[in-house]
Amino acid sequence: MSESLTYVDALRILGDRQSRLVSLLDGVMSAGLASWAATAWTMGGDASAPMNLFDLKDEVVRFGHESMRRISERRNGLSRYDRTQRLAAAHAVLVVSSYFETLDRTELPLTPDRLAVAAGERLAPDESPSKGYVDLIDGLLSDRLPMPEPHVPYSRTREAIEGVYDLMSRRLTTLLRAAPEWSALAGRERTRVLDAVRRMPPQALSAYDDAFRRLASDNREFEVWASFTEASGLSAGLAEVGRLLGEMAGRQAGDRPRSHLIRAYRAALAEPVVTAGHAPEWVSLPPLGEAYISPRCKAAEVGPGDTPSGQEWWDAHEPVPYVERFLAGYLTLPRAVRVPLVVLGEPGSGKSKLTEVLAARLPEQDFLPIRVELRDVEAESLIQEQIEQAIFRQAGERVSFQDLLDAAAGALPVVMLDGFDELLQAAGVNRYDYLEQVRDFQRRQLALGRPVVVLVTSRTVVADRVRYPAGSIALQLQPFTDAQVRQWLEVWRRHNADLLRARDLRPLTPEAALAHRELACQPLLLLMLAIFDATENALVTRDAGLGQAELYEALLMDFALREIRKYPGNQSLSASAQRKLAENELDRLAMVALGMFARGRQSITDAELDRDLALLRPEPDAVDPGDEAALSLAQRAIGRFFFIHRSEAHARGHRTRTYEFLHTTFGEFLVAWLTNRTLGDLVAVHDLVRDRPTAAAGRLDDGFLFAVLSFACVAERAPVTDFLAAIFHGLPEETRDGYRELLLEVLDDALYTHPSRSYAAYEPARHPLTRRLAAYSANLTVLLVLLSAGGIGIRAMFAGAAVERWVEHGHLWKGQLTPSEWSGLVNTVRGRVSRGEAGVDVTLTREDGSPARLLETFVIVPPGAVTDTTDYDVLLSHDPKTCDLAVPASSYLGLSIRELAFLPNWHTGMLLLQAVPYLRAMGEQLRWRRGEDGAILPAYLLSLLDHTKEAPAWERVEHYAPCFEALPAFPALGRLVLLRLREDARSLPVATTVDLLREAACVPPSEAYLDIVNDLWARHSGKTSPGIGGRGMVIALVRALRQKWPDADLDGLAPGLRSATFGKRRPES
Repeated sequence: MSESLTYVDALRILGDRQSRLVSLLDGVMSAGLASWAATAWTMGGDASAPMNLFDLKDEVVRFGHESMRRISERRNGLSRYDRTQRLAAAHAVLVVSSYFETLDRTELPLTPDRLAVAAGERLAPDESPSKGYVDLIDGLLSDRLPMPEPHVPYSRTREAIEGVYDLMSRRLTTLLRAAPEWSALAGRERTRVLDAVRRMPPQALSAYDDAFRRLASDNREFEVWASFTEASGLSAGLAEVGRLLGEMAGRQAGDRPRSHLIRAYRAALAEPVVTAGHAPEWVSLPPLGEAYISPRCKAAEVGPGDTPSGQEWWDAHEPVPYVERFLAGYLTLPRAVRVPLVVLGEPGSGKSKLTEVLAARLPEQDFLPIRVELRDVEAESLIQEQIEQAIFRQAGERVSFQDLLDAAAGALPVVMLDGFDELLQAAGVNRYDYLEQVRDFQRRQLALGRPVVVLVTSRTVVADRVRYPAGSIALQLQPFTDAQVRQWLEVWRRHNADLLRARDLRPLTPEAALAHRELACQPLLLLMLAIFDATENALVTRDAGLGQAELYEALLMDFALREIRKYPGNQSLSASAQRKLAENELDRLAMVALGMFARGRQSITDAELDRDLALLRPEPDAVDPGDEAALSLAQRAIGRFFFIHRSEAHARGHRTRTYEFLHTTFGEFLVAWLTNRTLGDLVAVHDLVRDRPTAAAGRLDDGFLFAVLSFACVAERAPVTDFLAAIFHGLPEETRDGYRELLLEVLDDALYTHPSRSYAAYEPARHPLTRRLAAYSANLTVLLVLLSAGGIGIRAMFAGAAVERWVEHGHLWKGQLTPSEWSGLVNTVRGRVSRGEAGVDVTLTREDGSPARLLETFVIVPPGAVTDTTDYDVLLSHDPKTCDLAVPASSYLGLSIRELAFLPNWHTGMLLLQAVPYLRAMGEQLRWRRGEDGAILPAYLLSLLDHTKEAPAWERVEHYAPCFEALPAFPALGRLVLLRLREDARSLPVATTVDLLREAACVPPSEAYLDIVNDLWARHSGKTSPGIGGRGMVIALVRALRQKWPDADLDGLAPGLRSATFGKRRPES
């Protein structure tokens, strides 16, 4: 939480120099609390002499009432920041005065003049001051008082305020106990006083709530800070921000020299939501002011160790329902001028549009918006220099930041630094201190009396490449809800219904759009769907039957065809010729996706793409004479597709660019599309080579396929394999057969050198040859599995020594692929081992998530039964059925079992078989992580107990401790450990057993637990038993058990033990 005000801070801001309370607190501050407490009590006439409690209470309440009245009356003539400061101070006063008002209504049987001292009274030198009184004064001086903020649920603010009241009540209790009259009070009166003080925090909180609502009715800042009132769930274009902030605004007379900036920002609301060139002539793009839908968001303070770049971190935070109220609240917070607000989101989520609309909507009488597109300023410049560069670009004249602030006449500057991710990616610079530079800039401006609010936008994925100053808040834009999709499509319908009706088409329906939710919930991609559907109603008429792969191909082809047809020379071509040109466009776009995939990234620079295209597509199509001949290969490849996000930055005097897809699945689809296209081309060449042996010396050149598939494993990205499976499923059976025949031939020769392979110069990432061969052969295997609906056996894949060659491939993959690639491969391909007349075979199918079985990863054969033993064969005389084990495929044990199909080892099989009884008892969980210190293996713990029975008792006891620590994570472990403890308890001292049972009570008591308790009771309840102390220990254990687990079922306790513990009354369960 950012640094909030103390009570004395609030007094200074609001000003009440004549108050006795102010004089007292000033005196304490001047002398220091310890010095004042030691001397002020003997100086009765001094202004800093202590007041008695009731005089102190009257002063606090009086000032609270005056502050609430003045803050509601004085709105005009204040700058935005001055008003924010006064409102924050008024809230601090309200928190304290609400407690003292509650004290005023509380009857205490103590006279006022004995609580501390009356004004002017001296204490004897040997008398000591009341610690409670000193603590109360210290609280007014140093306690930071909670304040509502729009990113914090108001319920949490109320909890923090009630915590302040609890602390004040404890101090008050200390003060009352020290009063001379306390000792004269009867016990009943003391109880009544203490009860009254204990009831004060919730009563004070209720008083605070009432006063806060009254204050909020006159001062809208309080309302939006706490997100009090309900708002329309769907508002357009952040219009609510302008209204809310306008209602808060102090009225300033006169025009502002900054009006040219304001006009430019507001004019953007009337412009199309995207550049008109991206849409066909038969659609009407809605203006930004109508099309922009206020997004949902999540907001949280970023602390040390937090990871706002990870979705898991955001999943732990609740959405902010109304972003308008959050922004209106944030812009009027004191912290807003001390640290930046970081706005995060995915490409196409609307980060830049949010800044455009916010700049247009902020009320000019109170705010000075300044948008800085970081792609257009020098990356190495200081923050103020970047702002001034942006002002020059927008205003057309050089205006210093200071001059602009002077012209703003008290309006609060809101600087929006848009595109921090572009600064990082395109410029290739490290700016880990960028937000710290922003904070330092804000602090300098604040010290000069020129407070500035700063927003920084960035993609979520690079949010870990910068340090967050203490108190920074991150805001993550959320995907559209179904209701927001409907609202946006209603805007689209209003602008396009008539145009579509003239072509016998209908506007895109919410149902058709939401059938492709992964795209429809991102604003820019929803627009893309709407434009695509406006061509032939492909989504409206086929929303139920259009698969994801079909949709992506249709989307990309539609945009490519539309761009092709813009050129007059192409308009007279046949449909097939136009489609051929469009396929060439997609092919170049696939080179973009391949470059990202091969490099293991989601982006690519223009220089990298130029090099790739020069090697892979060295002869681009001729360009239209009207085009700019200077366009690079990279610019031509991506220029026609608006779902490519371009990041630009100025660095070291040069403009650099990086590209990425608005949604990662576009690139993943294109990798699958390119793979399928390459296979089709290679099959045609394969047929030629096979039919004409003289062609290429009779050897197939798989150079381009090797270039596509040898730098990364497709199994690492599940969407790529999903797209491949869908594409293959749509192919004719004859085509699939041809693919399989080709891939079997290529795989058989994949690990050998091919000196004449084409495209050898293509090397987007530098890898050892073994790594490339591993990726290539693994990808060929995945393709074969995806093309074989019933699975494919390794004997069909490898001619001769099939098992040995398969195992060689498995070890190559494990050793050379990255951990995520290996995991992806094992989670894509399931191997099932069997032995038939021909020997061991491994059938490979696509992973289906079915339970992983031990006897599907090796085979048990009697010794001497076979002569062709392999690493899959475990020689045992056991009945195989008694050795099997099935566990969830996704568990650690399931993954280990499935890996054995790739990496067989009969030694490992033997060890696993010996552990089957334990694994059956414990389930699929192999280990338990214990914080950062390590992990626990439950089967090992049980084995340790079973095989150390001859050890000394103290050693046995030590073995139980980690078992009990692991009980919450391993429910099945409890019964097994307690069965062993029941046996050991017969020889352990009762005190030791009771101590162990207390440790085992970290989970609710089970039947096995109660059996041990009953055994102890039986051994120590007889007349001749020496264990009177033992009886007491057992009774104390049961009582502690009831206290810790009040809902536990204790009916299993022995009747005598229940009676001794609870009397005749039966314990409630």
